[in-house]
Amino acid sequence: MLKEYHYDHLIRWPRAERAAVFLTFDFQGGEDVKPDKNGFLNYEMWSQAEYGPHHAIYRLLRILKEESIKTTFLTCGAIAERFPEAVKAILDHGHVVEGHGYNHEIARYLPRDEEDQVMKKAIAMIQKRTGRRCYGWRSCTQSTNTIELLIENGFAFNTNCFHEELPFLWEKDGKLLVKLPRQPFGDGTLFGHRHGEYGNPYHGLETWKAYFDELYSESSVERPKYIPFTMHPYIIGRPGRTLALRGIIQHMKQAGNLWFPTGIELAEWCLNNVFQAECKKLQASAG
Repeated sequence: MLKEYHYDHLIRWPRAERAAVFLTFDFQGGEDVKPDKNGFLNYEMWSQAEYGPHHAIYRLLRILKEESIKTTFLTCGAIAERFPEAVKAILDHGHVVEGHGYNHEIARYLPRDEEDQVMKKAIAMIQKRTGRRCYGWRSCTQSTNTIELLIENGFAFNTNCFHEELPFLWEKDGKLLVKLPRQPFGDGTLFGHRHGEYGNPYHGLETWKAYFDELYSESSVERPKYIPFTMHPYIIGRPGRTLALRGIIQHMKQAGNLWFPTGIELAEWCLNNVFQAECKKLQASAG
């Protein structure tokens, strides 16, 4: 039976940081642009999304290198298949590639066996391109089967939910999955998705600063915070919009006493340090 466990009072970060900032990029191209009911593809929407793997990814990697930040790229299997040079560039810059479906499937619409095959196919392609299987996952939405399938397929973390502020655990038969929540302040919201009229990077930066500042003001070494950001190369990587990305990174660094982990670093820290004793109890009771 699948069970959910929260240990908010145990959360501490490795060097007594006040907050862990989890920067993620959903790396996809036109995979999420599906034909309409008449079978026609909106080429303009598809082409705007394709800017991500063609150009934006390289601008973002340069900025992240200049700011000395390592991040997590949740990558569609189809992008890894179609753009191996982009995936190699991500790795060469020291970032981590995890899974984001194969063709950006809407997981809640998939039968259980199809969702399972999507995971397995993405694992195989990402491993082929990177030499490492992915241990993190973000679905396009989430189905009622997603968590169990992730546990069965050996994932370490999932990052889909919006209803919590701190990492927590899912457990089934002694097998554990770290849940890394999200906040609804992603670049798609700030900029009206890929081609919306809300493209002012200064407005986006203002929102991100307010979001960060309030959580940071609530934080302490004894009660540290977790501050996730969700971005997409084809949105935040457009010229001008990157001002918001660079701006929020510099703003956070000025605040100080922060940890910028990748997803797998964060999940492993939670499993092996924060929740270690509780994990052993859960595994022992299941055994």
